[in-house]
Amino acid sequence: MKTKLFLLPLSCFVILSFAAYAQPPQMPSGAQMRQSPVIQQVMKAGVKTSLRSFWDGKGSNLMFFGMLSDAEARAALGMSDEVFQQIQGAAAPNMQNPEMQKLLEEMTALRDPNDVFMQNADEEKINQVLDIQTRMSSLVRDTMSEAIDNALSPEMKQHMQEAQLAIMGEMPIVSPSIFEALDLSDAQKQQMETIKKELEPEFEKNLNTLADGSVVIASKMFEEIEKQGGYGQNANEMQARMQAVQKKLQEDPEFKKVNEELQTVGKAFAIQFKTKMFDVLTDDQWKRLQELTDNPPEVAKVFLKKLKEQRGESERTGGGWQPSPDSWKPGDAIPEAYRQERNTRGNFPRAE
Repeated sequence: MKTKLFLLPLSCFVILSFAAYAQPPQMPSGAQMRQSPVIQQVMKAGVKTSLRSFWDGKGSNLMFFGMLSDAEARAALGMSDEVFQQIQGAAAPNMQNPEMQKLLEEMTALRDPNDVFMQNADEEKINQVLDIQTRMSSLVRDTMSEAIDNALSPEMKQHMQEAQLAIMGEMPIVSPSIFEALDLSDAQKQQMETIKKELEPEFEKNLNTLADGSVVIASKMFEEIEKQGGYGQNANEMQARMQAVQKKLQEDPEFKKVNEELQTVGKAFAIQFKTKMFDVLTDDQWKRLQELTDNPPEVAKVFLKKLKEQRGESERTGGGWQPSPDSWKPGDAIPEAYRQERNTRGNFPRAE
């Protein structure tokens, strides 16, 4: 079975943001990362910040940002090359941004050339680094998210939300905001927000599990990058090398094992969360949701294809895309047991 490596892109993002503290050629090796609690905490904080942002409905389009570099994906969404270039220009982390410059100066002041990875740092200094790193990650994330939201037309935003609904079975975390594609009433939005608050403790538990797994993934990536000759001379080279390493690690047994364990842990929570959200929907909205998952729009099909190609879940035969045996099937986003029960009872309150 091919593993859904949903933490790979997130780990790449966190590694790139960590480069602001330990810059090439002083990026950590895989061994140094495993031996440094500080590096591990920085990685975990970055993952948790990014996933919580999605959970809170901020930047729900970020997961598709990488796919928009593909012309087929842009065409499916109806996005011109000019609009994409506009997003790229606005989303690129600007080190001259006054706020980012201030954070970089704060981070530089904390760096010790003789202890780059802070193996001898005291607790106060470690907490300072973690705070700055979290703010840097949030700034980059918010800048990218704002650039995407500003560039998307209302129609594109609708298509994005519909695509996320259609392929939500592929996502480790589902944001209530994507259900707005179903024209929710204010009362329904409030109901979903209440459900989200009720499940917050369980979400935090899963968030910690995902963050722990990201450390294993990142350390494996560091090790492989070293074998490939290092990080390169700039951020673009670093990102390109990480993408190449990403593909190679898809067949690594330990790598796949970690992801499979993470999927198992998160599956129960995902089902619980989604079914509670489904209960809020009216009959008409429920039918529309089933239509989206059973007959996904073209943009969802293209995004899903690109997502699976990135994760190594596709094989090219004769130039075409062939799904793997365990590929997404219509309806996977909705638990079959819930579908049958809901379609039988209609929109009456569900028994506990």
